[in-house]
Amino acid sequence: MASILIAFAGIGVGALSSFITEYGATANANNQAIATAILSKDLREAQARYVIRAEIVETLKRDVSPERLPTPQRTGAINRPVIYLIIDDMGLDSAATRKVLNLPGPLTTSFLPYAPNVKTLVREAQEVGADIMLHLPMEPVGSADPGPHALKANMTGAAFVKALEWNLAQFDGYIGVNNHMGSKLTSNVAAMKTVLAYIKSKDLFFLDSLTTGKSVVRLTALDAGLDVFERDIFIDAQSGSVEAVRDQLLLAERIAAETGFAIAIGHPRKETIEALGPWLASAPARGFKIAPISDLLRKNNSELLLSDKLPNTRFVPGEVQGLRKIELRG
Repeated sequence: MASILIAFAGIGVGALSSFITEYGATANANNQAIATAILSKDLREAQARYVIRAEIVETLKRDVSPERLPTPQRTGAINRPVIYLIIDDMGLDSAATRKVLNLPGPLTTSFLPYAPNVKTLVREAQEVGADIMLHLPMEPVGSADPGPHALKANMTGAAFVKALEWNLAQFDGYIGVNNHMGSKLTSNVAAMKTVLAYIKSKDLFFLDSLTTGKSVVRLTALDAGLDVFERDIFIDAQSGSVEAVRDQLLLAERIAAETGFAIAIGHPRKETIEALGPWLASAPARGFKIAPISDLLRKNNSELLLSDKLPNTRFVPGEVQGLRKIELRG
């Protein structure tokens, strides 16, 4: 069964060198024109379905209130809404990492390649059955530090590929990659063409953490007839509040109930771990399936959605760049 989410074959080997030969450190100058050209292409059916779902998600993110929208109650195994939970920033704090690994339920863990003892911690994650991803450091807008060997827009092509190879070589066993920070780099078409092509060459998938509404990751892939994962919500953007995490988990449930699935990202923080334990234990009883990201790789469009068509009578598809996006974490 063909996956709609990791079919990167259309990028081709040529894209791997696009950052080196065509754009190099001057990629930003041409970026807007390239993105506009991609946007001007006719929307494929898959793109139209994405837009409809994206508008549902964004509407819920703006309007949902725990008081107004009670937790949906669902039973049965057929068409159960699925929530894919990824915990990234793993590895920097060994104690917090191990607390995450002790949580119940299927998890996906994304490790920073420069984390100390990362190979040991990844091995422990594999032993408890967690899916493993690599949390790739990328340049943000502003002064936040993404960490050593981060991919940056002003790198020469050779330095860019060297940094990419260094990050991907720090541990084994990961099935996909998502960006750490990266609000600047993921808005750079040439850089993302290179990243996607290289990741494809390693038989991996890419998940856009969507740290900026200006991300061109999906559009860059779509230009080659491809699709990628995208984060729906962060569950702990407001650090320090267990209640805020619980509210975001409720929102993940609502998104999954409305569209068939939700992709949520959290971090190994004290309040996140405190909220996740009871939620992971109780969500299945409310009719939700908690699944690792590898489950998503095996599905196609019709399996992901609760019905053959998203409810386009309630939400009018709009231009992708017209959707409201929330800019978080760099």
